[in-house]
Amino acid sequence: MGFLVVLVLLGAGFAGGLLFLRSGSAAEQGGAPVTVVVPEGVGTNTVADILAEQGVVESSLGFRLAARFDDRSARIRPGTYQLTPGMDTDQILAVLSAAPPAVPTFTVTIPEGLTVAQTLDRIATAEGSTLTVDLLRGALPQTTRPAWAPPVDQLPAEQPYPGLTPYEGLLFPDTYEFRQDQDPVSVLEELVARTQEVMAGVAVPPELTPYQVLTIASLIEREARVPEEQPTISSVIRNRIANDRLLQVDATVLYANASDADRVLNEDLEIASPWNTYADSGEILPPTPIAGAGQAAIQAAAAPQATSYLYYVVCDPANGRHAFAETNEQHAANVARFRAGETFC
Repeated sequence: MGFLVVLVLLGAGFAGGLLFLRSGSAAEQGGAPVTVVVPEGVGTNTVADILAEQGVVESSLGFRLAARFDDRSARIRPGTYQLTPGMDTDQILAVLSAAPPAVPTFTVTIPEGLTVAQTLDRIATAEGSTLTVDLLRGALPQTTRPAWAPPVDQLPAEQPYPGLTPYEGLLFPDTYEFRQDQDPVSVLEELVARTQEVMAGVAVPPELTPYQVLTIASLIEREARVPEEQPTISSVIRNRIANDRLLQVDATVLYANASDADRVLNEDLEIASPWNTYADSGEILPPTPIAGAGQAAIQAAAAPQATSYLYYVVCDPANGRHAFAETNEQHAANVARFRAGETFC
């Protein structure tokens, strides 16, 4: 009789031990789901500690012992999971050994020719974006600028877009996919990295720096509405630089005025700013780009068409095509036709 009692007690203890192992010494059932992050390269023991710390299981040791009898413990995958306190070992391993749910993403397309301010707005207003313009603006100073860009403290103190101007032209226009949980610094770093990637593939002429090429490209991007004219407009800019002449690019006046207008008035030309290429600031090029330039404009800046042109003016307002001229007299005649409302190309 005593022997039977011992067997019953041993059987009950064994059954209880199996229950303990199966449950992983579970925490109290129920409660709100808990976010559990399983890092890359950790083992079952570390996972057990994480589960206990998050309150999913009551005992780290209990989970370890239970998981030891389940081959899914060797297939735990890194990721972010939602687990509920009180889940047993079987349920937990079923979740952790499966692929974690994909982190939601959002896509944003940044067109060529946008300023930093417009670029940040595009990212913030993209469908699914969790970022705000304020968050992105706050992240800019933490974003690494390329080594070939001049230090911020070497730029003029008075800038058209304080806090944004030093990053003008460095946020490459393209289509990007970002995670919704991605921090704003890493988002901006991707745009800058894309700029560096494109610039690394450009043969920078010896008379220019990479930053000057990017600056010229931004002028081309804002001035050329017809893509095939980009190398020709580049030739005008480069010819004027070679002849030590003011560039007189209308788009720089709008940038200097921090204006969203699409045309320049005579009074606008008088603004005293290093970014106004109608004003003699002692430098021909503005101190920074004025917009984000695409790959074609950057390539045109580095390798312009071979011409003797020094001037251009719109000759077809419908599509923005330009007439080019070598002399002031030719240009004056073109300007007169433009002001008369003619289409002459």
